[in-house]
Amino acid sequence: MSKPPFDSLDFAIDRDREGRCENQRRLSAAIDIDETKIHQARQVHGRTVVVANGNVEGMLEEHADAIVAEPSSLHAVGVRVADCGPVLVADTASGRVAALHAGWRGIVAGVVSAAINHLLSKNGAGSTRDFIAAIGPCIGACCFEVGEDVAAQIALVSAPEVVVRRDGARDKAWVDLRRVIRWQLRAAGMLDEAIDDVPGCSQSACTRCCAELFYSYRRDGDAAGRHLAVIAAR
Repeated sequence: MSKPPFDSLDFAIDRDREGRCENQRRLSAAIDIDETKIHQARQVHGRTVVVANGNVEGMLEEHADAIVAEPSSLHAVGVRVADCGPVLVADTASGRVAALHAGWRGIVAGVVSAAINHLLSKNGAGSTRDFIAAIGPCIGACCFEVGEDVAAQIALVSAPEVVVRRDGARDKAWVDLRRVIRWQLRAAGMLDEAIDDVPGCSQSACTRCCAELFYSYRRDGDAAGRHLAVIAAR
């Protein structure tokens, strides 16, 4: 229901509230959740974790990049992206879930470990054994060009191999954001086989490359819409 140039399914919170609400209604119907329980926050590329409390409109004013929904609350949590990595995590034993907004600044700040540690603090077993995660559509290594200084910061909180290519003459590097997120999830204790890439790892899954499927801020700038990754507590 979004108006051009953000058509057709834009979930940005600061424009076209009527269109966003209708888009959320349609999404909720498609995945069988209560549209009035989707909690989101004002994302600031940090590591703050908040817990869904039932005040959906009020939480939109909270500054946070990870949102947790408690078991049996029936709350849903979501993050908006247009190149950054959306990460959904579930503790299948308890039903507790989290949604993470993982751009490079948030990754360097430690949003992934902050969210996993929060889930672990609520987990009586103190183990990620029952955790599963999905890394959603984000910019691919083919297009995620950054300065060498940024690449160094990212590699420092993951591994050198996440930097897949360098152009020394231009002081530029290309980083595999999916690999970074997966590395940090594994470093937090998750099993590799418990982490899914959605829709995959190929260049066709890159938000910047695939204009017919995905919004991309790198490609479209201020004309880019926002995707919404959402998960509901069991």
